[in-house]
Amino acid sequence: MLAADQIIPLLRDRAEQAGRWQPQPHAKGAVLLSQGAPGGRLFVLLRGLVKLTYLSPAGDEWIKSFVADQGLFGDLEDAPQRFGAVALEDSQIAVLPAAWVNGLIATDQAVVGAAVAFSRWLADRKQAREEALLCATPVQRYQRLLDSAPALLARLPQQDIARYLRVTPIGFSRIKRRLRARAG
Repeated sequence: MLAADQIIPLLRDRAEQAGRWQPQPHAKGAVLLSQGAPGGRLFVLLRGLVKLTYLSPAGDEWIKSFVADQGLFGDLEDAPQRFGAVALEDSQIAVLPAAWVNGLIATDQAVVGAAVAFSRWLADRKQAREEALLCATPVQRYQRLLDSAPALLARLPQQDIARYLRVTPIGFSRIKRRLRARAG
């Protein structure tokens, strides 16, 4: 079970009761969040694929993570958005105001429990990503992706896989060539 499987139905139920549940289609390539723009929204991905990105001061894009098929992203703080988000496929997304979600978390025990479980899952995922970036080689990071998420990799543009691995597209081509040579 995905961590989002617990909290999304609760959010949907509560948002429908409050008249806030209005999923919208977003076309491939749609910019959902811009780094530095006002935050304070929770995005509920119901279908599709989204990449979360950071832009360096030089304008280089690095991939923070991917959200596929179902998940949550955004910021529950009313501060400038720290990352961007772009739809990589046609997607269906509901957007909920952070103040409303924070109110639910403060008052609804079922939402609190699901939010805690989701936060733990997210913290574990972020720790694994940090460890991979600091301790694994790009080849090892790619091999882990091949082993753990082959269906996701098939949906991603090659340049986005390279950015996620923190290598150049040329370096990524070399990694793929090296692994094919090993496989013989």
